[in-house]
Amino acid sequence: MKRWMMVCGAAWAVSMVCADGLDREWAEAMLRVRAEFRENGAAKFEAKAKRHVEPSLTGRVFGQMLDEYPYRTDWFLQDNLNDLEAWLGQTDDAVIEKALLKGFRPFGDRFKGLGKPAGGTDDPAWLALYAQAAAMRRTQRLATLKTDYPQIVFTKNHTIMPSFFAYTEGQSDAQAERHFTPGTSLCLMEWEGDFAKVTELVDDPLGRIRDPEVSFDGSKILFAWKKSDRLDDYHLYELDAKTGAIRQLTFGLGVADFEPCYLPNGELVFSSSRCVQTIDCWLTETSNLYTCGPNGEHLRRLGFDQVHTVKPALLPDGRVIYTRWDYNDRGQIYPQGLFQMNPDGTAQTEFYGNNSYFPTTIAHARGIPGSPLVVAVAMGHHTWQAGKLMLLDVSKGRQENAGVQLVAPVRETEAVRQDRYGQQGDLFQYPYPLNEREVLVAYSPLGGRPGRFSIYHMDIDGHRELLVSDPSISCQHPAPLAPRERPAARPSLVDYTQDSGEYYVQDVYYGPGLEGVERGAVKKLRVVEIEFRAAGVGCNYSQGPAGGARASTPVSIANGTWDVKRVLGDATVHPDGSAYFKVPARKPVYFQCLDENNRAVQTMRSWSTLQPGETFSCIGCHEDKNAAPLQRPTSMALKAGAQPLAPFHGETRGFSFLKEVQPILDVKCVACHQKKGKLDLSGTPVPDPEAKRNWTRSYLNLTQAKPGRADAAYRGADAEGLCVWVSSQSVPDMISPRSVGSVASPLIDRLLKGHGKLDREELDKIIAWIDLGVPFGGDYYEAGAWSDAEKAFYDRFQAKRERFAALDDLNVQRLLAGDFSAPTGENRYRNLAPEAKTSANDEKSAELWLKLEWEEDVYADRINISIPADLGKEHDSRRKSGTVELSNGKKITFKLDKTADMQVVRLPAKHWPPQPIRWIKFTNPVPHENKWCGFAEVEVMGRTANPSYENTPLAARATAQ
Repeated sequence: MKRWMMVCGAAWAVSMVCADGLDREWAEAMLRVRAEFRENGAAKFEAKAKRHVEPSLTGRVFGQMLDEYPYRTDWFLQDNLNDLEAWLGQTDDAVIEKALLKGFRPFGDRFKGLGKPAGGTDDPAWLALYAQAAAMRRTQRLATLKTDYPQIVFTKNHTIMPSFFAYTEGQSDAQAERHFTPGTSLCLMEWEGDFAKVTELVDDPLGRIRDPEVSFDGSKILFAWKKSDRLDDYHLYELDAKTGAIRQLTFGLGVADFEPCYLPNGELVFSSSRCVQTIDCWLTETSNLYTCGPNGEHLRRLGFDQVHTVKPALLPDGRVIYTRWDYNDRGQIYPQGLFQMNPDGTAQTEFYGNNSYFPTTIAHARGIPGSPLVVAVAMGHHTWQAGKLMLLDVSKGRQENAGVQLVAPVRETEAVRQDRYGQQGDLFQYPYPLNEREVLVAYSPLGGRPGRFSIYHMDIDGHRELLVSDPSISCQHPAPLAPRERPAARPSLVDYTQDSGEYYVQDVYYGPGLEGVERGAVKKLRVVEIEFRAAGVGCNYSQGPAGGARASTPVSIANGTWDVKRVLGDATVHPDGSAYFKVPARKPVYFQCLDENNRAVQTMRSWSTLQPGETFSCIGCHEDKNAAPLQRPTSMALKAGAQPLAPFHGETRGFSFLKEVQPILDVKCVACHQKKGKLDLSGTPVPDPEAKRNWTRSYLNLTQAKPGRADAAYRGADAEGLCVWVSSQSVPDMISPRSVGSVASPLIDRLLKGHGKLDREELDKIIAWIDLGVPFGGDYYEAGAWSDAEKAFYDRFQAKRERFAALDDLNVQRLLAGDFSAPTGENRYRNLAPEAKTSANDEKSAELWLKLEWEEDVYADRINISIPADLGKEHDSRRKSGTVELSNGKKITFKLDKTADMQVVRLPAKHWPPQPIRWIKFTNPVPHENKWCGFAEVEVMGRTANPSYENTPLAARATAQ
């Protein structure tokens, strides 16, 4: 640790200029490691390196060397290509050391006076000479970086390690995973010689800071900050780099705002869990993209997405790119590609990889200044946010490995199918491109879990220099604190006075989606809205070509639809293949191409969203995004103008088997199909304790559903039997037209031939039911076998969703009214006792020491105490220990050290909701000496318990005796 303190200070920089002694010290330490390894083998190092969990023993050994000698050890790892086993086992005449030195021939004249090392393999002079050469190379490599970027900001954090890469919200009332490890700082790196001096701009040992973003003029730093585990969430803050002043921009307990990005028009875009959704395949909250003004005003939703959309960043032309998890009617493991949109949320569409197995996930993407290329990290699904560094060139293609080039080093990029992709060997995070060849990046040369990342300057060939490292915590999120080019602001196309938008399709037959389908076969486009769940109650388990998954709050048997489906209506497809129609804005919708019998010839296993007043056009069905519009005369759809959707047999509603299909079966089918030995189509309820649904006998028989295992939830046979539907575990890449759905279902063939004598509406409903993925529930409550507690649980999150949706609507109305007032957030996480008096009592008193009272209930999770700094005065002493009593009956014993620094007493707040309190008091004071003693300052950190006090200041009354 002492050595690390030198790394960050001027003493280290000076020592590197005259580094002979430290070079030799490092060389001797390296040789001791090798000697111990030879003598004792693995056993000794297993014990010495317990906190390292790199995948190999040698990785753990060299992890210690990186802690103690970060720069020199990293040079060695880089030049030796991480071939640590070879060096540890070397017995010949310093062959590896000599080979390393050959790379420094340009500096040969500098070594004339050093002399040739006399010894062999174990002579430290070889490694010491190598370190001197590497230091000279560092000077050369960093010359331009030091000139162009004299200051770099970054964070120090404990690395988040979720089960899926995007579960990083750490939300205070999370339903499942909640990852929060306190201890953080926002830091500034400046140059002293060729090495770094680090200054902490913001330090919070009990919170977490993440996602710094520097303003275009280089004067401000935008970041997300969570100050408390259960009583605060990530919100956006902005720091003035010159004055150090910090202001909070977003507020609200129970929602996380993070990953902010400055937009060219002055607004911000960021990820947020304000949508209050639970992901389809687990119980964690979902985050979508939101925007707000520069002061937090007009905060509103841009993305209306099934699951996570994260890490927005700008392209040089002003478009926003981001990672979107996308698995409507398909498996959830592989579709985590890049999407793009305009800063106002219009033109949301694929950027790369939405029909790909590879890369499994594309994340941390950023546009490269002055270039069409994008730098990103290729990572896995069930992994943390780390993987392999890549360049993306969409001009070469947009699926699989067509436009992907793995770099650092540049190498062959194979399209592989792997859930935990990119987790072997070294790991990358948060690249910040300087140009097409250079990046600042968080990097772990040895990899492993949990990894410790450091800040590096690196080129695409893998040449690198360590900038900042800390042996106790990861350094992440590097960004130059410098002006950068502001892309031209794109005028907004959103009209919030409207409630709809328009889609235009030039020719549905163009593109691979309808390959082989004869012209004239598609008569309509069905438009389906997807409705997402607010919370997780019950589950079942799907299995198919794309893998397997747990479905939360299932609305169908396993392998059926993930989500509630609402048929908005049909749009006409004209004889030339064109269509032009209106849909509700700010709703996730997808399309199905229908034939003359209203059967889906092809289905869109994704979704699209329009902003109010937006017109979005596409050339065809899943056409290549690099394709140009077809050069044809004005289409029939354009001539006819945008048309409203033809309704689907009544008002728009969630498609319910019980309400749409079972009544048909009761009238037309049950008379024959209810006897023993025949297909039972009765509506007899069948409980499913795991899914917590009461299915019907008819539903289970039509889907040929059986328990996935003994006493488990029902799973349907999607690829065989009477009904064939698109499975929730279908593949991520394109499926062939007419391969699944009603058009491939024997049941529909029989019905179209007259079996059951169904009319057009009855046929349409059964056909739609199959094409929608055999949904059972028309909402998430229907046929739920929920306990009162489970219903109350879901109700709570549904009400929370409605509350934040209403706030979104209010912010839109303020935008339309020209009200630019910023949110105040008086009920933010704060000191609840700003006017509390200090305590100064006779130490002999065992009675009331200090009491703080509030007029209303509050939540509090810690007390900050400082004691007088002038402890040398004759009459002063300090409390040795004491007790905090809470109004809810809890008591906490605490101790105080002899220091003027703030000391923390933690209060119980591990579960949500925490217990409210009305007062706290300090009792049982134990002094060190028989003198006067007291507190210099007391802070109670928390927030008001009653949400109606969101905008009401709260004062504490303090009494002392």
